[in-house]
Amino acid sequence: MGINDDKDIDEQDLSLTEETINGSIKSTPSSTLTSPRDDAPPVPGSPSQAAAPAVPTDDLSLSWMPSTVTLLRNEHTGAEIYLVGTAHFSRESQDDVSLVIQRVRPNIVLVELCRSRAPILSMDEAAIEAEARDLSVDKMKATVSEHGLVQGMMYLLFLNMSAQLTKKLGMAPGGEFRRALSEVKKLDYCNIHFGDRPITITIKRALSCLSWWQTLKLFATLLFKDCNISAEEVEKCKQKDLLEQMLDEMSAEYPELGHVFVHERDLYLTWSIQYISNLVTVNNTVVVNEVEIDPEIPRNPVRIVAVVGIGHVPGITQLWGSVTREDIEPILVIPPPSKTGQVIKWAFKISLLSLTVWGIVRVTPKIGRGVLHAVKVLPKIVSK
Repeated sequence: MGINDDKDIDEQDLSLTEETINGSIKSTPSSTLTSPRDDAPPVPGSPSQAAAPAVPTDDLSLSWMPSTVTLLRNEHTGAEIYLVGTAHFSRESQDDVSLVIQRVRPNIVLVELCRSRAPILSMDEAAIEAEARDLSVDKMKATVSEHGLVQGMMYLLFLNMSAQLTKKLGMAPGGEFRRALSEVKKLDYCNIHFGDRPITITIKRALSCLSWWQTLKLFATLLFKDCNISAEEVEKCKQKDLLEQMLDEMSAEYPELGHVFVHERDLYLTWSIQYISNLVTVNNTVVVNEVEIDPEIPRNPVRIVAVVGIGHVPGITQLWGSVTREDIEPILVIPPPSKTGQVIKWAFKISLLSLTVWGIVRVTPKIGRGVLHAVKVLPKIVSK
């Protein structure tokens, strides 16, 4: 199945173009970032584009950096990338992001989001918390109608878990990305760049590699999992040893999921950072097409701050300078469903919908009576 098959990949979703959200992201027309298509600059790692290994942070000139920051360099262009590893529910991580952006004053800030998740940047935490908690029947129907039953239910389950964590910790996920946008607004000629693989592709690839029994088991785990975690435990996630242990546990139970959610996204994020590290600036403005610029005008390397979950830092650091487009194309393809899965899919959908509705009602009694009405639309949903 090819990379250009419209059924597998939405070309618009694959764009890494810097997006303006409600006109709030600062950039000039000439600084707009474009998608890394075939005519894009070669990525580091080719013979002419070697990238330097990660730089240790014990250098005296880098003593100001938090321990969760790793410095990467592109030797060909001289670009420096400050890779900030964050915990997604962490005030300290948000402060780390502010500190690094204020000190580096980057031309580009890359965030671990895809374009479809960009609205999270324009919502405050109260709005996100309300969105996560409002699991109404209409929202369930709309989600299932848009994404299909299996993917839609997966989205609702993650949303339900997010609501639990938000309530327990008093903060919504993605605060480090909203903090990054807040800091970008304070800078002239700075762009936000969405560097993650489209979430729809990630979820489809993850589910396609599981058997229906594994899928049902995963849904049950998500439904009944008690998100009993404290803010102190979240901050402990900034210790690489603990996070690696958590990832190992997930991979032991569902090795395919660990590969799709962690390793494949490590590849994609690294490729995204490599791509933008080949860009240059002219008069502090990021330039994509140098052909249109007077060759006599001095060019400077870009300064980049990349904000990613701390679990991706080891992979990005290890892969830096070695990822090519040929590595990326296979992880954007959605495998077709197996014939066995098609045979039992209808029965599975009914079981899954019933299990999900019951689980959400159990975990979130507040919307119990409303969700139970979803049973009335069961035939329409199952036929999706």
